[in-house]
Amino acid sequence: MNERQKRLRERRLIKLSIVTGSAFTIWAIIVGIAGDSKSIIFDALFSMVGISLSGVSLLVNNFIRKPDDDDLPFGRAQFEPFSMTLQSAVIIFLCLYSLATSVMDIISGGKFVELDIALPYLIASIIGCFLLWLYFRRKALQIRSEYVRIEATEWQLDALLSTGVLVVLSLGYFLRDTSLAYLIPYLDPGMVIVISILFLRIPVRTFWKNIRELLQFAPDDEVEEKIHQEAEAISKHYGFIDEYVRVAKTGSSYTIEIDFLLPEELAHTQVKELDGIRQELYERIRGDYKMWLTISFTTERKWMI
Repeated sequence: MNERQKRLRERRLIKLSIVTGSAFTIWAIIVGIAGDSKSIIFDALFSMVGISLSGVSLLVNNFIRKPDDDDLPFGRAQFEPFSMTLQSAVIIFLCLYSLATSVMDIISGGKFVELDIALPYLIASIIGCFLLWLYFRRKALQIRSEYVRIEATEWQLDALLSTGVLVVLSLGYFLRDTSLAYLIPYLDPGMVIVISILFLRIPVRTFWKNIRELLQFAPDDEVEEKIHQEAEAISKHYGFIDEYVRVAKTGSSYTIEIDFLLPEELAHTQVKELDGIRQELYERIRGDYKMWLTISFTTERKWMI
């Protein structure tokens, strides 16, 4: 699959996520208000944020496909991790906000929820979100898309959220005529607190991963390891003194700089021969990812550092 086909499939999948997410969000808002359930309203807010950020992803997806220009001579790949950092930051804020307001609800005595109103929505949400999570996860693996992977994660979180809400509200139904009935008003805000804390892990990891890319940390993945290995192999094969490899990953693009230190006897090597070595190394490290590749040769170490 070429880059254009990948982008087109990403756009179709994100549009599908927006449409289905909008339907669940509208339903959740109606049910949450009617049943006075903070956890269902949290579910609706989470879906609403997801839809908004999916729209941002769609815009960024279209933007980074444009060719380089005078304003962005080194490409637009950095906008991909930027948009994902933004998405993760908003989800983190939503979790923290819901956590804080639910703590306030518990302090003020909790709240009751009408389970009869919420039950049909919760069952449909669990089934629908779980199936959509499996679908988007499979597509993300097929086309190796970070955008679609985040969509899958959002559907997974929605499915888990609806499941947790259903379990806790059902527990309240069985506690009605027991000595623990006084706990019922605290179940809904308590559930939001637990879910908010659990949900923070995934967006925090995504946020940190994409911040690292924006700051151009070394990717520490199989691609980087392969580049180091192949550069070392080329250096040994041609009798070079040393090699220096720099790799950074931004979105789906790798920026790679490889410098070779040549002995004095190779100082007058023809440019055509050096280009042949460049081509050989390129063929060894190429893959189904974009590269901004620079390969240099020098006889002075100071130009490598």
